[in-house]
Amino acid sequence: MPFMAAGAGAAGAMSGGGGTAKLSVRPENVLQLKRELEDVRDEVRDFLLNNREALALRPQGADPVSLDAAKAVKENADTAVDVAETYIQRLASVIDALDQAAKTYGLVEDTNTANLQQRS
Repeated sequence: MPFMAAGAGAAGAMSGGGGTAKLSVRPENVLQLKRELEDVRDEVRDFLLNNREALALRPQGADPVSLDAAKAVKENADTAVDVAETYIQRLASVIDALDQAAKTYGLVEDTNTANLQQRS
């Protein structure tokens, strides 16, 4: 597991509605976790970009019930999109913190060197 119990020197922190949670990651797992979170962020972002319009329901008819139902679904979809965008922003913050941790640990150069050696 790439996580450790949070404590002094945690690699990053997330602030949510329930307070602040510290994320503590073993140095050897920082880059792996960063890549995994980047994949999640990209997947959610791409889903929103490709499906935002489809989330809203078109009224099935011109009657008041259909119009009200479509309005309620649109409001819920808008809320879901807002929550997803906030999630993307929080993931980006954690990714930035992991990037800083990687620089602190000197992992970026090690990874660049390993990548260049694999390509040769």
